[in-house]
Amino acid sequence: MTKDDLKRFIKPYQKHVQKGLPAIDKCGHLVTEQSQWVFFDRETIQKLLDMTDPSTGGIKIYFGQYSRENIYLIPEDRLDKEEYIGKISVALSAANEDKDGIFDLFAQESKHKSSGDESVQNAGKLCPPHCRPPDSI
Repeated sequence: MTKDDLKRFIKPYQKHVQKGLPAIDKCGHLVTEQSQWVFFDRETIQKLLDMTDPSTGGIKIYFGQYSRENIYLIPEDRLDKEEYIGKISVALSAANEDKDGIFDLFAQESKHKSSGDESVQNAGKLCPPHCRPPDSI
């Protein structure tokens, strides 16, 4: 995910959900059932953590929303990708903290700077549609 992709991902969230407006689904209808959770596999999380400083690093979590303009961010092999339109999700960004704040690696000048776009990941599995087994909380 590039910095521009991240902007496209968080823009619908900022425009609708963060402001309290309902999202729009793939058919242009209001979303009546929003995301319950997002699953990221251990490999993805570990890969991001390995990019950060061992003592000041971590993962910054951006809230975002899928739309027709950013649905390309869902992996091509995911058969139900259209079901993600209008759903809230998150993007994980490798980040380091210093005295001036918390900075994404793609924006940081240091030996821990990432090479390319791998320092931001999204496309975790959402519930719905991936609510198997059903949520038992």
